[in-house]
Amino acid sequence: MALNKFMHPRNIYKTPPDFSNLAKKYKEFSDVAKVDITGKVSIDFKDPHALRVLTKCLLKSDFNLDVNIPEDRLVPTLPLRLNYILWIEDLLIAINKNNSVSGIDIGTGACAIYPLLAVVKNKWNMLGTETDEASLMKAKDNIEKNKLQHLIKLKKNMSTSIFECVFMDDNDQVFDFCMCNPPFYTNIQELLESRSPARPAPKNGFTGSPHELITEGGELQFCRKIIAESKIYKDRILIFTTMVGHKYNLKELILDLKADSIEHTTTEFCQGRVTRWGLAWTYKDYHFSNLVVPKHKSRKKNAPIVITLPDLPGPENDINNCLEKIKGILLDLKIMFKVINKRRNEITLSIIAYNNTWSNQRRKRRLSKQSSEIQSKQPKQDLEIQEPHVNEKLKHRDISNEEQISALRHTEVAEEIISKPSCINKDKQEIIVHGIMKFFMKDNRPNVELEYLNGKAGKEGLHQVIQYIKNNWK
Repeated sequence: MALNKFMHPRNIYKTPPDFSNLAKKYKEFSDVAKVDITGKVSIDFKDPHALRVLTKCLLKSDFNLDVNIPEDRLVPTLPLRLNYILWIEDLLIAINKNNSVSGIDIGTGACAIYPLLAVVKNKWNMLGTETDEASLMKAKDNIEKNKLQHLIKLKKNMSTSIFECVFMDDNDQVFDFCMCNPPFYTNIQELLESRSPARPAPKNGFTGSPHELITEGGELQFCRKIIAESKIYKDRILIFTTMVGHKYNLKELILDLKADSIEHTTTEFCQGRVTRWGLAWTYKDYHFSNLVVPKHKSRKKNAPIVITLPDLPGPENDINNCLEKIKGILLDLKIMFKVINKRRNEITLSIIAYNNTWSNQRRKRRLSKQSSEIQSKQPKQDLEIQEPHVNEKLKHRDISNEEQISALRHTEVAEEIISKPSCINKDKQEIIVHGIMKFFMKDNRPNVELEYLNGKAGKEGLHQVIQYIKNNWK
């Protein structure tokens, strides 16, 4: 379902652009547009060239900006970029900062889209930082082409620090805010596998260079680095902000801020079929509880399931024992898992099931028992068949993945196998259940929280998994 109605109330793209009018105004757009039998004008959103032309024409039509968008760089999604700028406007208004505003754009990119929009809309003074030389030069060209170099400055970041280059030359300057659209992924493989096969194909084409999309440690580590450095520069920037692309990462970042009692607030950026999140925090005496932007009627959310589990036998009823116990249960169920965060009293896993292995367990146990009884009645010699001439490697060559996992169940090798997609033939298979599983101790009792993300079995499938865990927690 399109999320346009949840856009920021001042976003001009709440009303979709008039493609027919754009085709009349710009020949470049007319060349990539197509007209159906009803006369409706549209473009192929999966074509990166068409997206590039559309964005360029909208920037010219709506903001009088002439922007060159390189073919090998990210095509900025205008409604999303505008949502971010509008949110920062709200934050600044709430702290009564209405004039002489200065901001930092971390990783400004080849288009320098945030500084350009901020200057054209609000006449803010912007500083863009960039680590990539080619992107920096193209950003410089775009700024000069629009004659905005008196309001937008650029700096090459040659260090591993995010903010050091900003304050290297001027030790007195204070900025009102910083903003960032961080790379989402850890590596190429994560980028390629980021979209669940259970979800429909994206409407828009893929654009962007590895430099813009990938960073060591991924989005979460990058944002945590911003938070860590913000403590150093807390007197130089009034409000720190970042966009967050993954909801789980947002939750983790909020926990980090809460752990240090740092004032913060969040928002949703809704546009098209995509949702991103904004996170802002400050060390100043601003109460972000008063900075809440008026919200629309909230959409239905997937509330997590939380249950308290029985104490494990033995003297150590701690989080590490819980982890070992759940690993065994997930291995039994052939559910893939990955530990994505581990704190002192909290462990979070991502789980994916490609087969329903948790249903009808009583029936399976009954059949297994019957099978065992039948085998026990077989003549004894049938159980003693020898294969002395069979090479051991050949003997086990055709064992199925399922049997291998069963044989290795409680070893480190099994854990490695079960957490890798290659261990299960999931080609053309739909995800049955995909969720986030969090274990934590409360009042010295183990608790588990499961949040449904997606999957063919829906929330009911997740309820069944949690019931299986509860029944086998002994």
